[in-house]
Amino acid sequence: MAEVERRLGAAVMSFEERRGGFRAGAGGSEGRDAGAGAGEGRRFPSGADVSEGRRFPSGVRGVAALADGGRVFVKAEPADAPFAADHRFQAVVAAALPAGVPAPRLLFSCERDGWVLLCSEVAPGRLPHEPWRPGELAAALELLAICARELTPAPLTGLPTVAGRMAGRCELWHDLATGAASLPIGAWERDHLPPLAAVERQWADLVTGDTLLHFDPRFDNIVIDAHGTARLVDWGRACVGPAWADLVCLLLESDLGAADPEEVFTAHPLGGQAPPERVDALLVALAGYWLGRPRCPRTRRACGNAGSAPAAPRSAGSGPAGRNQGCV
Repeated sequence: MAEVERRLGAAVMSFEERRGGFRAGAGGSEGRDAGAGAGEGRRFPSGADVSEGRRFPSGVRGVAALADGGRVFVKAEPADAPFAADHRFQAVVAAALPAGVPAPRLLFSCERDGWVLLCSEVAPGRLPHEPWRPGELAAALELLAICARELTPAPLTGLPTVAGRMAGRCELWHDLATGAASLPIGAWERDHLPPLAAVERQWADLVTGDTLLHFDPRFDNIVIDAHGTARLVDWGRACVGPAWADLVCLLLESDLGAADPEEVFTAHPLGGQAPPERVDALLVALAGYWLGRPRCPRTRRACGNAGSAPAAPRSAGSGPAGRNQGCV
């Protein structure tokens, strides 16, 4: 923790590691208030080396308590580890977020002694409940509206597009239609493989835009404080695309309880303005992505919304294929 102490001018008195989220190695509990019950932790005494913390799988992340009473979130990864590139990317994105974006501020990032290190504010609050409570869902929906306003156009150039982020991972319908792959699928999907494959071929040209997207706004990347303000953490999957794409991702990966995702989507300013054929194209692409990963726990979460997606794939014929997906 020497670099944190040097940069912030205060001694680290303790360090509480964090664990959370589906994506091991990507910091699912990033930036959450240690006192809010988000994530699980283990405390380390003053002077503990960053490498002593829990690894995800090779790094460490958690909240450092400072001698001046402050608290910061620290994320570190060995510079030669697979996730180091994600950390470097996140540092660039986080540093460019406008002040109006509800997200913890990046305090500094650096590479030192073989580690990639990010240090940010701690977002006050706790995770939303599941199923989502109405007030918490409303806060998350307002969060996405603010992000779309503040991040259009994207404040960075050279970022991957949605299609670039998903490159090589949205080809299942084509492979099933041509016999190049075999996978148990439903009767509707079997009957509509040619139109699904046709939409899949076009989706990258349809799902475009100039908004900086989080592209992973699942419930455990959202923190809601006592005043009902929601904040997004962990921008490691950011990309550029249509402003409504994050709304699709949020609804597909959420346990909404009795709420209907399509009604929520169309009632939202972003969803109400989204061209249906473009939304369908993203749904078809993501459906193929997730159906090809049936053992992933996030697939099970997305598939839990079966029968109530933001939009059925009308361009492929109304049916379930657009209802079984989440975001990368």
